Amino acid sequence: MICLLPGVIVGVVVALVLVAVGLPLVAAVSFIVVAGGLSLFLWRFAPGAVVRSVGGRPSDEQEHPRLHNLVDGLCATMGLPRPTICVVESPVPNAMALGRDPATAWLIVTSGLDRCLTLVELEGVLAHELVHVKRHDTVVSGVAVIAALPWTLVGGIAKGSYKVHSLIGRGREFSADQRAAGVVRYPPGIRSALDVMVDLPAAGASWPPGRGRTAALTRWLWIDPTIGLPAGRPVEGNLDDILVRAAALSLR
Repeated sequence: MICLLPGVIVGVVVALVLVAVGLPLVAAVSFIVVAGGLSLFLWRFAPGAVVRSVGGRPSDEQEHPRLHNLVDGLCATMGLPRPTICVVESPVPNAMALGRDPATAWLIVTSGLDRCLTLVELEGVLAHELVHVKRHDTVVSGVAVIAALPWTLVGGIAKGSYKVHSLIGRGREFSADQRAAGVVRYPPGIRSALDVMVDLPAAGASWPPGRGRTAALTRWLWIDPTIGLPAGRPVEGNLDDILVRAAALSLR
Protein backbone atom coordinates (compact mmCIF):
# COMPACT_ATOMS: atom_id res chain seq x y z
CA MET A 1 0.00 0.00 0.00
CA ILE A 2 2.84 2.40 0.79
CA CYS A 3 4.39 1.68 -2.62
CA LEU A 4 1.08 2.07 -4.43
CA LEU A 5 0.25 5.55 -3.13
CA PRO A 6 3.11 7.45 -4.88
CA GLY A 7 2.53 5.41 -8.03
CA VAL A 8 -1.19 6.16 -8.06
CA ILE A 9 -0.61 9.88 -7.49
CA VAL A 10 1.87 10.16 -10.36
CA GLY A 11 -0.35 7.96 -12.54
CA VAL A 12 -3.36 10.20 -11.91
CA VAL A 13 -1.40 13.32 -12.84
CA VAL A 14 -0.20 11.75 -16.10
CA ALA A 15 -3.70 10.47 -16.91
CA LEU A 16 -5.30 13.88 -16.29
CA VAL A 17 -2.83 15.55 -18.62
CA LEU A 18 -3.58 13.02 -21.36
CA VAL A 19 -7.33 13.38 -20.86
CA ALA A 20 -6.96 17.15 -21.13
CA VAL A 21 -5.31 16.81 -24.53
CA GLY A 22 -8.06 14.46 -25.73
CA LEU A 23 -6.49 11.02 -25.28
CA PRO A 24 -8.73 9.22 -22.76
CA LEU A 25 -7.80 5.68 -23.83
CA VAL A 26 -4.09 6.44 -23.72
CA ALA A 27 -4.67 8.06 -20.34
CA ALA A 28 -6.21 4.88 -18.90
CA VAL A 29 -3.36 2.70 -20.17
CA SER A 30 -0.77 5.20 -18.99
CA PHE A 31 -2.29 5.31 -15.51
CA ILE A 32 -1.97 1.53 -15.16
CA VAL A 33 1.57 1.45 -16.52
CA VAL A 34 2.86 4.42 -14.51
CA ALA A 35 1.17 3.43 -11.24
CA GLY A 36 2.22 -0.20 -11.52
CA GLY A 37 5.71 0.52 -12.76
CA LEU A 38 6.55 3.13 -10.14
CA SER A 39 5.12 1.01 -7.33
CA LEU A 40 7.19 -2.00 -8.42
CA PHE A 41 10.29 0.18 -8.70
CA LEU A 42 9.84 1.46 -5.14
CA TRP A 43 9.21 -2.04 -3.82
CA ARG A 44 12.36 -3.46 -5.38
CA PHE A 45 14.86 -0.64 -5.02
CA ALA A 46 13.86 1.41 -1.94
CA PRO A 47 15.76 -0.73 0.64
CA GLY A 48 19.01 -0.59 -1.34
CA ALA A 49 18.63 3.16 -1.83
CA VAL A 50 18.32 3.65 1.93
CA VAL A 51 21.39 1.49 2.63
CA ARG A 52 23.44 3.56 0.17
CA SER A 53 22.13 6.84 1.57
CA VAL A 54 23.55 6.12 5.05
CA GLY A 55 26.89 4.95 3.66
CA GLY A 56 26.52 1.24 4.36
CA ARG A 57 29.32 -0.94 2.99
CA PRO A 58 29.57 -4.76 3.02
CA SER A 59 31.26 -6.00 6.18
CA ASP A 60 34.52 -7.94 6.04
CA GLU A 61 34.34 -11.04 8.22
CA GLN A 62 38.02 -10.73 9.09
CA GLU A 63 37.53 -7.13 10.17
CA HIS A 64 34.40 -7.77 12.26
CA PRO A 65 34.63 -11.40 13.46
CA ARG A 66 32.40 -10.94 16.54
CA LEU A 67 29.67 -9.43 14.45
CA HIS A 68 29.59 -12.23 11.89
CA ASN A 69 29.88 -14.99 14.48
CA LEU A 70 26.96 -13.65 16.51
CA VAL A 71 24.77 -13.15 13.45
CA ASP A 72 25.44 -16.71 12.29
CA GLY A 73 24.47 -18.12 15.69
CA LEU A 74 21.34 -15.99 16.02
CA CYS A 75 20.17 -16.82 12.50
CA ALA A 76 20.52 -20.52 13.26
CA THR A 77 18.53 -20.09 16.47
CA MET A 78 15.80 -17.99 14.84
CA GLY A 79 15.55 -19.98 11.61
CA LEU A 80 16.59 -17.09 9.39
CA PRO A 81 18.79 -16.93 6.29
CA ARG A 82 21.95 -14.92 6.87
CA PRO A 83 21.35 -11.26 6.01
CA THR A 84 23.82 -9.08 4.14
CA ILE A 85 25.84 -7.37 6.87
CA CYS A 86 26.85 -3.76 6.24
CA VAL A 87 28.86 -1.35 8.37
CA VAL A 88 28.43 2.42 8.54
CA GLU A 89 31.46 4.40 9.69
CA SER A 90 30.15 6.34 12.68
CA PRO A 91 31.23 6.54 16.33
CA VAL A 92 27.55 6.44 17.39
CA PRO A 93 26.55 2.89 18.45
CA ASN A 94 23.42 1.99 16.50
CA ALA A 95 21.90 -0.58 14.13
CA MET A 96 18.94 -1.12 11.82
CA ALA A 97 17.54 -3.74 9.42
CA LEU A 98 16.07 -3.34 5.95
CA GLY A 99 14.79 -5.63 3.21
CA ARG A 100 11.70 -6.80 1.34
CA ASP A 101 11.82 -10.21 3.07
CA PRO A 102 14.25 -12.30 5.17
CA ALA A 103 15.96 -13.64 2.03
CA THR A 104 16.92 -10.12 0.89
CA ALA A 105 17.52 -8.50 4.28
CA TRP A 106 20.31 -6.08 5.14
CA LEU A 107 21.64 -5.78 8.69
CA ILE A 108 23.33 -2.39 9.10
CA VAL A 109 25.48 -1.59 12.13
CA THR A 110 27.73 1.34 12.90
CA SER A 111 31.43 0.85 13.52
CA GLY A 112 30.85 2.42 16.94
CA LEU A 113 28.42 -0.36 17.86
CA ASP A 114 31.02 -3.07 17.26
CA ARG A 115 33.66 -1.15 19.20
CA CYS A 116 31.61 -0.01 22.21
CA LEU A 117 29.54 -3.03 23.22
CA THR A 118 30.47 -6.20 25.05
CA LEU A 119 29.70 -9.58 23.51
CA VAL A 120 26.37 -10.03 25.30
CA GLU A 121 25.33 -6.42 24.59
CA LEU A 122 26.13 -6.79 20.90
CA GLU A 123 24.21 -10.08 20.78
CA GLY A 124 21.17 -8.30 22.25
CA VAL A 125 21.24 -5.53 19.64
CA LEU A 126 21.68 -7.99 16.77
CA ALA A 127 18.83 -10.15 18.08
CA HIS A 128 16.63 -7.05 18.21
CA GLU A 129 17.32 -6.30 14.55
CA LEU A 130 16.83 -9.91 13.48
CA VAL A 131 13.45 -9.88 15.23
CA HIS A 132 12.51 -7.08 12.80
CA VAL A 133 13.59 -9.34 9.93
CA LYS A 134 11.82 -12.40 11.35
CA ARG A 135 8.46 -10.70 11.72
CA HIS A 136 8.77 -8.76 8.43
CA ASP A 137 8.96 -5.29 9.99
CA THR A 138 11.59 -4.49 7.37
CA VAL A 139 9.06 -4.82 4.54
CA VAL A 140 7.83 -1.27 5.11
CA SER A 141 11.04 0.37 6.37
CA GLY A 142 12.75 1.27 3.11
CA VAL A 143 9.62 2.19 1.18
CA ALA A 144 8.38 4.30 4.11
CA VAL A 145 11.51 6.46 3.89
CA ILE A 146 11.22 6.92 0.12
CA ALA A 147 7.47 7.53 0.27
CA ALA A 148 7.97 10.20 2.97
CA LEU A 149 10.39 12.24 0.86
CA PRO A 150 7.63 14.48 -0.59
CA TRP A 151 6.62 15.51 2.94
CA THR A 152 10.09 17.00 3.46
CA LEU A 153 9.44 19.43 0.60
CA VAL A 154 6.41 20.78 2.47
CA GLY A 155 7.23 20.51 6.16
CA GLY A 156 10.96 19.78 6.28
CA ILE A 157 12.86 16.81 7.68
CA ALA A 158 10.99 16.84 10.98
CA LYS A 159 7.66 16.42 9.20
CA GLY A 160 9.07 13.66 7.01
CA SER A 161 10.52 11.80 10.01
CA TYR A 162 7.18 11.98 11.78
CA LYS A 163 5.56 10.46 8.67
CA VAL A 164 8.09 7.62 8.56
CA HIS A 165 7.42 6.84 12.22
CA SER A 166 3.69 6.68 11.46
CA LEU A 167 4.15 4.42 8.43
CA ILE A 168 6.44 1.86 10.06
CA GLY A 169 4.31 1.72 13.21
CA ARG A 170 4.84 3.26 16.61
CA GLY A 171 5.98 0.91 19.36
CA ARG A 172 7.81 -1.50 17.05
CA GLU A 173 11.19 -0.89 18.76
CA PHE A 174 9.66 -1.56 22.18
CA SER A 175 8.10 -4.84 21.06
CA ALA A 176 11.31 -5.93 19.28
CA ASP A 177 13.20 -5.49 22.55
CA GLN A 178 10.73 -7.75 24.32
CA ARG A 179 10.87 -10.42 21.63
CA ALA A 180 14.67 -10.32 21.44
CA ALA A 181 14.92 -10.86 25.21
CA GLY A 182 13.39 -14.29 24.63
CA VAL A 183 15.97 -15.22 22.01
CA VAL A 184 19.33 -14.29 23.51
CA ARG A 185 21.19 -16.31 26.12
CA TYR A 186 21.55 -13.35 28.48
CA PRO A 187 18.49 -11.06 28.25
CA PRO A 188 19.91 -8.27 30.52
CA GLY A 189 22.45 -7.64 27.76
CA ILE A 190 19.79 -5.79 25.76
CA ARG A 191 19.08 -3.41 28.64
CA SER A 192 22.81 -2.92 29.13
CA ALA A 193 23.26 -2.09 25.44
CA LEU A 194 20.51 0.53 25.60
CA ASP A 195 22.15 2.03 28.68
CA VAL A 196 25.43 2.35 26.78
CA MET A 197 23.63 4.12 23.94
CA VAL A 198 22.04 6.55 26.38
CA ASP A 199 25.24 7.26 28.31
CA LEU A 200 27.74 7.40 25.46
CA PRO A 201 27.88 10.93 23.98
CA ALA A 202 27.75 11.30 20.21
CA ALA A 203 31.02 13.28 20.42
CA GLY A 204 29.92 15.77 17.82
CA ALA A 205 29.00 13.12 15.25
CA SER A 206 26.06 14.01 13.03
CA TRP A 207 23.02 11.76 13.15
CA PRO A 208 21.52 10.07 11.22
CA PRO A 209 24.64 9.17 9.20
CA GLY A 210 25.00 9.95 5.52
CA ARG A 211 23.95 12.98 3.57
CA GLY A 212 20.76 14.10 1.93
CA ARG A 213 17.08 13.87 2.74
CA THR A 214 16.86 10.09 2.42
CA ALA A 215 19.49 9.49 5.10
CA ALA A 216 17.93 12.12 7.37
CA LEU A 217 14.59 10.27 7.29
CA THR A 218 16.01 7.01 8.66
CA ARG A 219 15.96 8.14 12.31
CA TRP A 220 13.07 5.89 13.41
CA LEU A 221 14.52 2.83 11.68
CA TRP A 222 17.50 2.63 14.07
CA ILE A 223 17.44 0.75 17.39
CA ASP A 224 18.21 4.07 19.12
CA PRO A 225 16.11 6.66 17.28
CA THR A 226 16.63 9.35 19.91
CA ILE A 227 20.32 10.14 19.28
CA GLY A 228 20.75 13.91 19.08
CA LEU A 229 17.26 14.76 20.34
CA PRO A 230 16.98 17.21 23.27
CA ALA A 231 17.79 15.63 26.63
CA GLY A 232 14.63 17.03 28.20
CA ARG A 233 12.33 15.67 25.50
CA PRO A 234 8.92 14.36 26.61
CA VAL A 235 8.86 10.54 26.53
CA GLU A 236 5.36 9.83 27.80
CA GLY A 237 3.41 7.76 25.32
CA ASN A 238 6.39 7.13 23.02
CA LEU A 239 7.20 3.44 23.44
CA ASP A 240 10.06 3.73 20.97
CA ASP A 241 11.97 6.20 23.15
CA ILE A 242 15.10 4.45 24.39
CA LEU A 243 14.56 5.67 27.95
CA VAL A 244 11.11 4.08 28.10
CA ARG A 245 12.38 0.82 26.63
CA ALA A 246 15.35 0.59 29.00
CA ALA A 247 13.03 1.11 31.95
CA ALA A 248 10.64 -1.59 30.69
CA LEU A 249 13.47 -4.10 30.25
CA SER A 250 14.58 -3.53 33.83
CA LEU A 251 11.19 -4.89 34.94
CA ARG A 252 11.58 -8.25 33.18
